[in-house]
Amino acid sequence: MLRGSIVAALILASLQVSAQEAGETLQKADAVFRTRQYQQALEVYLQAAELAEKEGDVCCQTEALSQVARMHSLLEALEEGRSWLEKAAALADPEQPAGWTRFLGVRGIFERESGDRPRALATFIEMYDCALTSGLPLRAIDAAHHAAIVAPADEQILWAHKGIEAAEQAQNDGWLAVLWNNLGATYDWELHDYPQAIECYAKARAYHYKTGGPIKKLVADWALGRAYLLDGQLERAEEILPDCLTRAEQLYSEQQEDEIREWLGNCQQWLAELRAAQGRKVEALDLLESAEGHLKAVGMPEWWPEAWEELQGRLEALRAQD
Repeated sequence: MLRGSIVAALILASLQVSAQEAGETLQKADAVFRTRQYQQALEVYLQAAELAEKEGDVCCQTEALSQVARMHSLLEALEEGRSWLEKAAALADPEQPAGWTRFLGVRGIFERESGDRPRALATFIEMYDCALTSGLPLRAIDAAHHAAIVAPADEQILWAHKGIEAAEQAQNDGWLAVLWNNLGATYDWELHDYPQAIECYAKARAYHYKTGGPIKKLVADWALGRAYLLDGQLERAEEILPDCLTRAEQLYSEQQEDEIREWLGNCQQWLAELRAAQGRKVEALDLLESAEGHLKAVGMPEWWPEAWEELQGRLEALRAQD
């Protein structure tokens, strides 16, 4: 009898170690995901799913399978991702909030990517409610963030503030940087309310400077400087945008990557607009022509044709003034 108890205890200990391994692998996959190395993250999520299945950890398996589907969507393999999402759906259980909220988050993204924004919004709201009542503040923040993206314009601000409130309660500066930036973008790009955009971007900038690297800080400064320009505050824009271009040039000289090249082009484009507003047309045209080359090289005509056409229109307008 004693021997049987000892064997049972050893088996239980072995299972606990194994279960810990699955959870740790899932955490490693999440860490890789945060670096945006999606192919590598996919491989680690697959490992986590396999380990969780062997250990009988359905909740962990649900999370891992959901994220496998998510990686496929980010790698532009949406149809293949759907098959993995179906596997996660077969296991997802509302009684297991960690797995359930992770599944809902990915399902909502697939619904959004399929063009069904109302359905995606309903899914993200369900995720938010479950996360909030289950003591999962980071999932609640994530849900509010995604809800703000798909909600109608008049609801985006509401959801942005819900996410900000949850992030403040969790004291998560990284999320606060993202959420204030996204709210600023709503005021900026959709509502054209530049004073409100400036206020949000300034808050986002403060958090990016606490948590972000050189590119995050550059983008935060660029967004604020651009908003000042669009609000007609040229002196404030002059304090920021030239420095953004100097830093972008330095970063690109160190790392000639497409992401940095894109921001180099963006910095040139909006400094060109500032120079044009100041009446410095020759400088503006030189900057905008250089921006055109960089943005074309990183594929803007394909992934943002509307912005590319607008850039061409601005070039034509400046050239006509010569």
